[in-house]
Amino acid sequence: STGRDEVADVLIEDGKIVAVGAGLAAPGAEVIAASGCWVAPGFFDLHTHLREPGEEYKEDIASGGRSAVAGGFTSVCCMANTHPANDDPAVTDYILDRARQDSPARVFPIAAATKGLEGKVMTEMAALQKAGAVAFSDDGRSIMDGGVMRRVLEYARMIDAPVSVHAEDCHLVGQGVVNEGPVSTRLGLPGNPAVAEAVMVARDLLLAQITGAHLHVGHVST
Repeated sequence: STGRDEVADVLIEDGKIVAVGAGLAAPGAEVIAASGCWVAPGFFDLHTHLREPGEEYKEDIASGGRSAVAGGFTSVCCMANTHPANDDPAVTDYILDRARQDSPARVFPIAAATKGLEGKVMTEMAALQKAGAVAFSDDGRSIMDGGVMRRVLEYARMIDAPVSVHAEDCHLVGQGVVNEGPVSTRLGLPGNPAVAEAVMVARDLLLAQITGAHLHVGHVST
């Protein structure tokens, strides 16, 4: 974005970059040799699973935050598929409080679009946003009811929040474990047809068009 692509020195004072250029000098400064490495702005991961609260045996906010910064990600958005789901401002508050205490990365909660991630009843999106949610998603679950999806998008448009969707018609997918085609047939494996994704993307694009909402399609595989 800055057009900068060069071999240079970076001078950091009190945790902030104060100069970038070739041949910088700062007597008494600690020198970190980074030859052959890339220095870049902190990366931002829009789709992470920190699993806290409820499934800390898989991951928690502290370990997820440490993993993020180790990979160069200074900010992450965490999905709502926790236990309980992040469908209540109290859960959003909990996540942000734990992040302030335990995570070296900045954590931005993505709240549930529907209660319990069940795709039936819209969450109190304005209250969740006020608590600190930056977007809304049912993560890996599709909102199959087009009427519910339209209302989610309409409300998200009113509060200027993006909606991230898992585009997959669960009635077409069934118990598929691999892409449907000659290979799945030959191996005797139940297949997921690519059209199961395409029809949901088409529906949600049309709903985004009539509502004017900001739609983000996650888990794209076709």
